[in-house]
Amino acid sequence: MTVFADYAPWYDLLYQDKDYASEVDFVERRLRDHAATSGKLLDLGCGTGLHAIEFARRGWNVAGVDLSEEMVARAKTRAAEAGLPVHFRQGDACEIGPERDCDAVVSLFHVASYQRDLARLEALFRTAHAALKPGGIFLFDYWYGGAVLAQGVETRVKVIERKPLRLTRIAQSDHDEADATVFVNYTLFCEDTDRSIIRRVDETHRMRYWFPFEIEASLRASGFEPDGNYAWLTEGTPNSKTWAAYSVARKRLSP
Repeated sequence: MTVFADYAPWYDLLYQDKDYASEVDFVERRLRDHAATSGKLLDLGCGTGLHAIEFARRGWNVAGVDLSEEMVARAKTRAAEAGLPVHFRQGDACEIGPERDCDAVVSLFHVASYQRDLARLEALFRTAHAALKPGGIFLFDYWYGGAVLAQGVETRVKVIERKPLRLTRIAQSDHDEADATVFVNYTLFCEDTDRSIIRRVDETHRMRYWFPFEIEASLRASGFEPDGNYAWLTEGTPNSKTWAAYSVARKRLSP
């Protein structure tokens, strides 16, 4: 069982407003800025495959890995429906897999912040390192600690209706500053309004926020040369206004 075991069936509906195509346009542009053009790409923590499939539409030879069997199954179905040859497999992004000689590795939608400590973060980095060819580019996003500390946590409610389904998600967060961790407690009410049936799903997602100095030290320890940390979807530095940041690194040409 993964943290997304019950959450997975509702995941895509909850994030239907997320513009995956625009995000991939931006990430691909940043990869090209670092001389990674269309070739082999690995998506670590690929979820239901929306980013991976967008990369495949742009000509990349894509593979995806995710811990959730439910999400991998949905990703495979989505790729088949799109007629795209994306290889998805169930696996731990923190365990080195069979993928090799990739031009780029991406890990998006805060997979790095699902890693609870530096050991797990560096395990994720080692997986990317093993998959890349020398000089290959690794791009991933994470929760930026400066913004978390500046803004604090709050309760958020999201309601989505696609008749006869109504989803209500309540996110209540607890902040453990000593461990740089936010516990996001999700309560999801899934309602069939035609049949007056409600299902409740409760999950807690443990999210670790990071600072650029931690990211860069761990990248170097894992065989990368950091190329910078940025605010998500920009080329500016991380700032206190947005929790989302990303990092770009290059696999060293020699050990």
